[in-house]
Amino acid sequence: MKLIYTDLHCYSTVIVYHCVCIVYNGDAMTLEVEKNVFRINNQLCEFSPDGRFFAIVYQANLIVKSSKTTESIHSFVFTDIIEYLEWSRNSEYILCANIKKTIVQVYSIHYPEWQYKLVEGSAGLESITWSPDSKHILILSNFNIQISVWSLENRNVNYIQNMKSSFRNLYFSPNGKKLAIVVSNEGDDTIEIYKTDTWKLYKKLICERLNTIDGICWSPNSELICIWCSFSNEPKLIIYSNVLESDIGVFCPTQTISSSEIGYEHHKELKGIKSVKWMPSGQLLAVTGYNEMIVLLNHVTWKPLLQLHLDPIIKENYLHKVYEERVIQTKLSNKITSSQSKRVLEEKCERPINIKIGKNDDIDRFSIAKFDIVEFSFCGQYLAIKHELYPTALWIWNIVDDYLDYLLLENKIVAVRWNPTRAQLFAFCECAHMFEWTPQKAICLPTPRNITVLDARCHPRGNLLLLCGYNKAIIYQNENKS
Repeated sequence: MKLIYTDLHCYSTVIVYHCVCIVYNGDAMTLEVEKNVFRINNQLCEFSPDGRFFAIVYQANLIVKSSKTTESIHSFVFTDIIEYLEWSRNSEYILCANIKKTIVQVYSIHYPEWQYKLVEGSAGLESITWSPDSKHILILSNFNIQISVWSLENRNVNYIQNMKSSFRNLYFSPNGKKLAIVVSNEGDDTIEIYKTDTWKLYKKLICERLNTIDGICWSPNSELICIWCSFSNEPKLIIYSNVLESDIGVFCPTQTISSSEIGYEHHKELKGIKSVKWMPSGQLLAVTGYNEMIVLLNHVTWKPLLQLHLDPIIKENYLHKVYEERVIQTKLSNKITSSQSKRVLEEKCERPINIKIGKNDDIDRFSIAKFDIVEFSFCGQYLAIKHELYPTALWIWNIVDDYLDYLLLENKIVAVRWNPTRAQLFAFCECAHMFEWTPQKAICLPTPRNITVLDARCHPRGNLLLLCGYNKAIIYQNENKS
């Protein structure tokens, strides 16, 4: 047997031998056999980008397993509780960090005896990530004082100063060659673009047409940058071309758009700009605001091509499919228990259907209700949408044919995951069931061993899911469906 972890504070020891787990708590000992069930911290489990391995974290232990056999390949012990986990893009290294204590350590798959450790200084650690070349680590300090770029090859460090405090993410171009950050200096916002091979300033964009910069994102081909202002008298989105080195498009939600341009008789105005998401092909741009509106912009004219308003009433439309969760209970010994209940997704044909509006407790009273899920399928034909006002409803928009499928569930939807290889969507509701949608049908599936699922990680080939619970993860075999 192999000792994995001992915690002197809670007097618990976990010993793992193949699939047998012995847990000792105080004066009680239990033996449980859980094949392909893994204990984890805070959903810390990830497939490697090449799909060969997956890493799981439990307390201070990092375990690397084979995706094919689930056998342990390496086991590493961190110096403290692990709070963050990230694979490098080349699948060679794993980064672990304790954010509170500003400790970072890197482990190698092919050279397990090699380790890289650093402790960030007084500036603290807000967030951390890999560079696209897998040779540098970028650390964002507390209060965005600076970005530290650490080299794994020679331990040199470069610094980038004055990042705008409202930004918590670093925006790398999809090809990995450039890094864009928003810089605030004496109230003026600008964008600085750095080359990732030298970490030298490559270009500075002064966005005079925007009152402030509230968001940026790269196009899938790395040639364009979307820059937008969310709140002001004039919310605006600018599309900047790195190739032409100039703005090539502007979208203002307040501009009057004729119904003939978008093919709708009744046009509702987008209120502000909350988020922007590119279709994987780069042909359309999804823009959400601070109401229940989402607009798709054409990548040639940068004008609205389609729009969707999340109406709480589903009206008559023969193309729309509505799948509603229903609980079927069976009697056993004249008693009805939850263990004998069966859940199904039933297609509803009657109209109209009212979508449940969330309770006030479900929405942060200090913020505006907004879209919290806007995810394109890998092919770009479908868009999964959820709004905080309707926590149990999921809209699945067929963009090509412009019709909707609805999932109306009993519990709040906490996460969705698209299959990276085909049009297949999984939705999770913090319960022992998950919901699978394809263009042909939607079904309810019990989770393995009744684990309560909060989220999932998809294998790059789409044949496996790592289902993440509160303190457990389990491998789920995803059948190859046409």
